[in-house]
Amino acid sequence: MEEIFKNFEAKKAEVLKQSEAKETELSLERQKEILKEVVDERISIVQSIPTGQQQAINQTAQKIKDAPKERQVELLIQMAMDKGIIESVVIAKNLDNPYLLDEFHDALIDHFYNELVKRGKLKQI
Repeated sequence: MEEIFKNFEAKKAEVLKQSEAKETELSLERQKEILKEVVDERISIVQSIPTGQQQAINQTAQKIKDAPKERQVELLIQMAMDKGIIESVVIAKNLDNPYLLDEFHDALIDHFYNELVKRGKLKQI
């Protein structure tokens, strides 16, 4: 999570530096876009998972597969906070539900944004 926050701060500073208007604050939408880019970059790093870990991921996916969709998203977000984005994304992909993966992605961005506001790293606009 801290890595996401550091990357967000760096990317936000870069955007502000490049801004022709020399803005001092970015809109809520632009901040979320930057956060989405940072999370997407982290997700794109997903590599093949070792066989031993793959079995545990398959078991975890099977445990949450029958839960209601909203609960699945909640569980995936909790896993992202506890075990990291990579593992939670792999589990989400193993659920073989593109809609759920998209919902998880959107909820994850909102969760990280709210956490940044809560920690005082961002001002809510």
